[in-house]
Amino acid sequence: MSHPETRPASRFSPKLKETITSLLGRYETKRSSILPILHAVQDERDWISPEDVQELERDFGLSVVDVTEVLTFYTMYRKSPPKPYRLEVCGSISCWLLGSDDTLRAAAEKIAAAQAEGRPLPFEVHRVECLGVCGYAPVALVNKDRYLNVTPAEALRLMDDYAKRPLPEAAKVAAADLAARGGKYEPPAPVGQ
Repeated sequence: MSHPETRPASRFSPKLKETITSLLGRYETKRSSILPILHAVQDERDWISPEDVQELERDFGLSVVDVTEVLTFYTMYRKSPPKPYRLEVCGSISCWLLGSDDTLRAAAEKIAAAQAEGRPLPFEVHRVECLGVCGYAPVALVNKDRYLNVTPAEALRLMDDYAKRPLPEAAKVAAADLAARGGKYEPPAPVGQ
C-alpha cells in the first residue's frame, strides 16, 4: 500500500507567502524576482537556510540552482544564523579616509572584550562597500537603520543602545530555528555525499 507523500510544514508565514507570490507576479521571469524574494525571506527569518531555498523551489518553482547562485554571489544575504544585530560599516574611500577602519576596530574590540569576559554581545560587525551617503562619512547600518558620521565613540554608543532594546522579531525566528537544530548550525553536506 502506498502512502501519499507528506509535505514538510511551511517555514514561511502567510504574509511572507503572499509577498513572494506578489513579487513573482511583478517580474517577467521567476528568476528576475529572486533578489527581492531573498530580501523578504531574510527580513522575516533573519537568514536564509538551505531549507528555505528548498521551500522556494517546492512551493514557488524557483530553481535551487538559480537561488543558490544569487545567495552565494551577494554578501548581503546571510547563509547562517546571525547575531540579532549586524553592525555594518562602510569601508569605501570616503568612509575609509574619515576613519571607518577605526570605527570597525572599536566595535570589534568591544565584542572581543565582552566575549572574553563571558558576556557575549548580540552583535556582529562587518566592513561593507559603499552605503551611498559619502557626504556623511563614515556611514554605518545597524540591521537596516542607517547612521551618519559614525565615529568609534558613536559606534560604541549605538551598540550600547541596541543591546538594551528588545530583540527584533526576525532574530527571535532565527533563535527558534537554531534551537530546533539543537543549538548549533551545521551546514548540509554537498549534494551527492
